[in-house]
Amino acid sequence: MMDFTLATCREQIVDALVGLINIKSVKDEPQVNMPYGKGVFDALLYMLNLAEKLDFDSVNLFSQIGYVEYGEGEDVFAILTHLDVVPAGENWTTEPFGATVKDGRIYGRGAVDDKGPAVAALFALFAIKENCVSLNKRVRLIFGCDEESGWSDMKFLREKDPSEPAMAISPDGNFPIINAEKGLMQIMVSLPAAEAPADGVALLSLAGGDRVNVVPNFAECVLRGPAEPVLEAVQIYNEDAKFAFKAERTGDGVRISSYGLAAHGSKPRDGANALAFLIAFLNTLPLKKSNLSDMVYALGEQIGIETTGARIGIASEDFSGALTLNLGALKTEGGRIKALIDIRYPVGADKEEIFSKIKKAFGGFAVEEAFALPAHYVDEDTDFIQKLKEAYTEVTGDEARCISIGGATYARVFKNSVAFGPVFPGEAGTEHQPDEYINIDSLIRAGDVIANAILKLCT
Repeated sequence: MMDFTLATCREQIVDALVGLINIKSVKDEPQVNMPYGKGVFDALLYMLNLAEKLDFDSVNLFSQIGYVEYGEGEDVFAILTHLDVVPAGENWTTEPFGATVKDGRIYGRGAVDDKGPAVAALFALFAIKENCVSLNKRVRLIFGCDEESGWSDMKFLREKDPSEPAMAISPDGNFPIINAEKGLMQIMVSLPAAEAPADGVALLSLAGGDRVNVVPNFAECVLRGPAEPVLEAVQIYNEDAKFAFKAERTGDGVRISSYGLAAHGSKPRDGANALAFLIAFLNTLPLKKSNLSDMVYALGEQIGIETTGARIGIASEDFSGALTLNLGALKTEGGRIKALIDIRYPVGADKEEIFSKIKKAFGGFAVEEAFALPAHYVDEDTDFIQKLKEAYTEVTGDEARCISIGGATYARVFKNSVAFGPVFPGEAGTEHQPDEYINIDSLIRAGDVIANAILKLCT
């Protein structure tokens, strides 16, 4: 076991994470030499500059990713982190892109997903270097830039270097060890946009959600037609609703705003889906037929407010957990009405069968696979996993075990790779939620666990 701790760098680590959170690294329109926009580019430069200040040599691969490396040998031990974040969303009580340090926590978008772990991993490597530990593998700490929006950075990396590291971890989930990740499939269901009907209760617009992998906490629609019956229906709905609608008259109808609670798309039950609530309500109204109303009625019938896929007939469960479904966004763009659905299916489930059932459920609509990742599993009995268990137990004093998640981490990029931290058992996972935070003590301890893992695997 190591005889040092990152606690000696506590102030440096906090300052480094505060500076990184203050950069709004949400993917944006590409610019010259900035494939994911200026914010993500600035975050990458920040981390590479920080690494240089800690006396590491850094590498910038065309601003797609960056990395630092320490140690010697032919084999590589990769640590996969990412610097891009999802949009802030609503209902924050702190500044999402202005880090707040209070009550032993650091608040801000990316604090736990995944800027905090990236900083902790860098200082873990720094502590090993400062203690003059010789490593027999090259530890490559990778800073990804497109984890939240499609993984094109990892595709770029694999095209440039198709070799496999001997082993890899991604501190972008939970402790102790995540050796199974569900399959991921993101579906787009669409229809052509069309003019709204001229009479009756006409649905003019409906939109909600920013990202398919986030539970929407806001949605809004505009209806044209008799206002009073709609306002009365909203009032009745609000009597029993945990998240009430706000309704107001417009010139010739009603605008309804729906509110909920954001959460990670892989954990839809942790949130409250404002878009699903609004669609379920609209299904109680006699909407005049249009392409938009057809979309609303189909989503209400096939999904509603449930999160298991039971209505479509795709619900399933195995050792890796149950299938989850999140209606992440609905928008009109490019002349089409688009519904975006995020599905996390068990390791043993048949992806093609799931997709076939979704296509059948939405007959008459265009159904496309927008993004997909296969399920990922690493055998618990490998020497790699056993040494990670030792590293975790030596630092925490707690028994290490393997678990599964619905989230998709960069661990899927390589075969012998698992998610490892940063959230400890019993702690809340606040990724993709308002007031995202990480406990400073936990951040330091996660860095200690990562450092000890490096010692176990690379000495």
